[in-house]
Amino acid sequence: MKLRYKIIIFLSFFLIFVFLLIGAAGAGTDIWEEINKFPGFSGILIKDLNTQEALFSHNEDKLFTPASLTKIFTLLAALEIFDEEQYVYPTSFYFSSTTPGEINGDLYIVGNGDPTQSPEVIKKIADDLVQKFGLRHISGDIVLDNSKLLSQEFLGRGWMWDDKNPLIGALTVMGYKVKEKQNSYLNTMPLLWGDIFSQELSKKGVKIEGNIRIGKVQEDLRIKYIYYSDTLDKMLAYMMKKSDNQSAENIFRTLALMDNSEGVSTIARSIASLEEVIDTTLGLKWGKDYILVDGCGLSEYNLTTPAHLVKAISYLYRKYDFKILDYFANTEEKGTLKERLPFQVWGKTGTLSSASALAGLLETKNKRWIVFCLMENNFIFIEEENDPKIFENRIIEYIYENL
Repeated sequence: MKLRYKIIIFLSFFLIFVFLLIGAAGAGTDIWEEINKFPGFSGILIKDLNTQEALFSHNEDKLFTPASLTKIFTLLAALEIFDEEQYVYPTSFYFSSTTPGEINGDLYIVGNGDPTQSPEVIKKIADDLVQKFGLRHISGDIVLDNSKLLSQEFLGRGWMWDDKNPLIGALTVMGYKVKEKQNSYLNTMPLLWGDIFSQELSKKGVKIEGNIRIGKVQEDLRIKYIYYSDTLDKMLAYMMKKSDNQSAENIFRTLALMDNSEGVSTIARSIASLEEVIDTTLGLKWGKDYILVDGCGLSEYNLTTPAHLVKAISYLYRKYDFKILDYFANTEEKGTLKERLPFQVWGKTGTLSSASALAGLLETKNKRWIVFCLMENNFIFIEEENDPKIFENRIIEYIYENL
């Protein structure tokens, strides 16, 4: 009897093993069928989140245009450089005043790249200034100091100048994008900020004698008021879940301000800050392993691999555990993944005219946590069957059901 039971137990385990093997092979076959049908260049890497065992791979070390998956590296750099729960962007106000309610001379406003200043926020800033100082009259100009970010770099490297791009600057109006083709938008953004601010002051009864202009704050003036943004963690969650290009690029541009004696950020300095973080955390070399020249992914110059993205997400998970999920869009909340799949996925989407991508984390039907990256370039989007998002969904569904 004992021998018989041993044989039965052995055969049971053997059959379970065979069925699992067949299921895994079936999942792989299905994925390969999707890859072979897809009319473009694709790359896939799927790993067990905890063991880092590779469960499926295809072109995982090939370079792709990552589109908005670039924001994962911006997230990584911001979390490494800033204290995300404490860091806030200051907007500083300088003026001289000897009479209550009066600004004698010019009002200087110094921006630091706050990406959250919508027209409603600018209105609140104006309201706060009027209430704090009983402001009634400005005898001089409203001078906008936009010098913390190089004003000539109002667009990113490799952005198509005639696309609908966000404008970037030390003083930014949230949500504002280029709406028509033209060669230069130099100072458009800070002047728009100043125009909204001036109108709000006027609505409050403040008389402004001068004009709105660009300039630098006088060194002999003292700060009279500072407006502080929300903390960076809220900005990063918005950036990732909404795939917001303007906030991502502004955060990228301010990476260099944390360790910069000149107090001016340039794209080159921002790239260097990002490069240092990626080298330190992931061991990847700019120009050899990857190229990233912006923070949002609009640039056609950006190149990275599925393996790099999986490595970045895995690093974030090791350091922050499941708290990192708070920064990713998911299928149950408002964002880029809302109701895209019938089960919970946390991820970052990417979309350009000839690039699509999806990377993130999910728990499979078998209670296994997976980290994944899917990237597609050079596809021909003619009909639904060629839609890269449908291709991605089908791959993710296979992962969920079979791994």
